[in-house]
Amino acid sequence: MNSISILMYHSIDSSGSVVSCSRETFTAQMAAISDEDFRGISLQDAVAFRKLNGAWPEKSVVLTFDDGFANVYEHALPVLQQYKFGATVFVISGRMGQLNNWSQPPQKLGEHSLLSWEQARALSSSGIEIGSHTRSHLDLTRCDLGKARQEMTGSRKEIEDKLGQQVSSFAYPYGAINRAVCSLAASEFESSCTTELRRANSDAADCLPRIDAYYLKRSDALQRLLQGQLDRYLLLRRVGRAGRVLVAGH
Repeated sequence: MNSISILMYHSIDSSGSVVSCSRETFTAQMAAISDEDFRGISLQDAVAFRKLNGAWPEKSVVLTFDDGFANVYEHALPVLQQYKFGATVFVISGRMGQLNNWSQPPQKLGEHSLLSWEQARALSSSGIEIGSHTRSHLDLTRCDLGKARQEMTGSRKEIEDKLGQQVSSFAYPYGAINRAVCSLAASEFESSCTTELRRANSDAADCLPRIDAYYLKRSDALQRLLQGQLDRYLLLRRVGRAGRVLVAGH
């Protein structure tokens, strides 16, 4: 099967944190996608195309944003509209209009506002898919399955009630998964995203890998990714990341 790049963004700000992408860098990346004759699309559209055609859409890149920062509405939406790109924003339904203080923010990031329901509704009206990122951003592998199900179903229902649309896409908080959590997600959503650092190909819809925009800040990195020339680099980064997790676990 062919491959597709699913990009993962979080906050569009100039703090320089590991989950931040400056407005200038984001704008340049969207321009690079357009210059390569690719188009940005939502996860929902990509998965629906694969289900119908047995392959990912060609010359496309999936754009996703985790946590639902308000700066996605403020800074990313105008750029997406400029290029007529689609995207998916995964929101934490129980924290809409609040701050990203469910835990200590990454170094340099600080506290930022999250989307209000009004802003989420405006995104949706602009053609941006709103997906679920649970109700409270819990690590679903560290709570019982009943609580994990509540986090998923509660979030999906809240978004559907507030926006009046079906929610089909999900992102696992922290990228934390196990077989039971993935099974739950598969029963609630059409597709679910992890944080595994590689392009998606024949992966199951409940376990789709994504490429963190943090690794695409070099001016040529995104171009190489779209041309299929970044896989070895991503593999090395993936191995290095796994090694750091293993050391931390000891």
